[in-house]
Amino acid sequence: MKRIAELRDLSDDHHTALVLARRCLRARPGDDSAIASAWAAVRAAFDVELEPHFRIEEQYLLPALEEIGESELAERVRSDHALLRGLVAAGAADAGHVERFGHLLDAHVRFEEREVFELAQTRLSPTALAAIAAACSQWRRARAKGGG
Repeated sequence: MKRIAELRDLSDDHHTALVLARRCLRARPGDDSAIASAWAAVRAAFDVELEPHFRIEEQYLLPALEEIGESELAERVRSDHALLRGLVAAGAADAGHVERFGHLLDAHVRFEEREVFELAQTRLSPTALAAIAAACSQWRRARAKGGG
């Protein structure tokens, strides 16, 4: 299904996340340079791309899902976010760690696109969708001004 305008910014973020996941998954054991480079890309993207995306979902999308009875879906997203945050916080850049991050990020993005966003765009209220879109726009404006 085509993504509605109110969710398009979040969906567009997923392209960047999938590129990052693929980079992690291509870093092979024994190729220390590729592993270090992939992990450096994760660290660089996490605070400026992934974490703000997670916060918007957690503050706007997930409560709206819970309001329509989709608590399990919301909890799965929160759990994935916590796992991804934990992997970044652990800071280890060995091949297994980088691969785990890549697999989890890839699976998380695909889950959100195929299940969460599909449901959200058909069942969330126009008010909830407008709040999500406004939060995304505000974040993008702040980032463009250098405010993260």
